[in-house]
Amino acid sequence: MITDKAFAQQVRDLSDTAFAAAYLILENRADCEDAMSEAILKAYQRRGTLLRQESFRAWFFQILRNEAYTILRRRQRVTPVEELPEMPGEDNPAQAMDLRQALSYLSEQQRMALLLQQEGYELKEIAVALDIPEGTVKSRISRAKSTLRTLLKEDKQ
Repeated sequence: MITDKAFAQQVRDLSDTAFAAAYLILENRADCEDAMSEAILKAYQRRGTLLRQESFRAWFFQILRNEAYTILRRRQRVTPVEELPEMPGEDNPAQAMDLRQALSYLSEQQRMALLLQQEGYELKEIAVALDIPEGTVKSRISRAKSTLRTLLKEDKQ
């Protein structure tokens, strides 16, 4: 079983990415905080079921994803694109808005796969976290990138 100290460190290490992933589903900061809190609590309570510590990230993302969808089902409302958070590291606000708008055209599944890939997750980890085959992960990322290229190219013209 994972130790309390190792658990806390793992959660700290992936908290920014996990919050961003929850935001892709919930599009609301308060709901993301609730999903994160519930996911951390459930993961801690179930830490004995984690077979390999190397699988922590994918395991945690499954729990977080389930919590986010539970909150979404309860809420059943949509947040406008204008409420999306600023993209980290983006110097040009106009470009950041273009990217946020382009991201809104992607499906939630494509945005989630793309986010996890951009955060350095292996295809296998993404597949486990999203509970889909690796081939589906590849195609979602490919389609997402293609759509973003097309949308952002059109914006510049």
